[in-house]
Amino acid sequence: MREQYKNLITATEGGYDLERAPDGGTRARLFSVLEGHGVGKLLVGFGDGAVRKGAPEFGRCVKEAVEAS
Repeated sequence: MREQYKNLITATEGGYDLERAPDGGTRARLFSVLEGHGVGKLLVGFGDGAVRKGAPEFGRCVKEAVEAS
């Protein structure tokens, strides 16, 4: 995935990889590349922290959606 708009910090690339887990469930691995613009270049480290903080919940949502389909 790629953001179509530019904020102070944007994700230039990102997505998730899915694979079957040994227990029969699904493993979701999330990734993103953040880029700062203007003052955002100074804040990109904080943005990375925010993405990492929200990643487990987002990953659970993706996993549940895949397993429900």
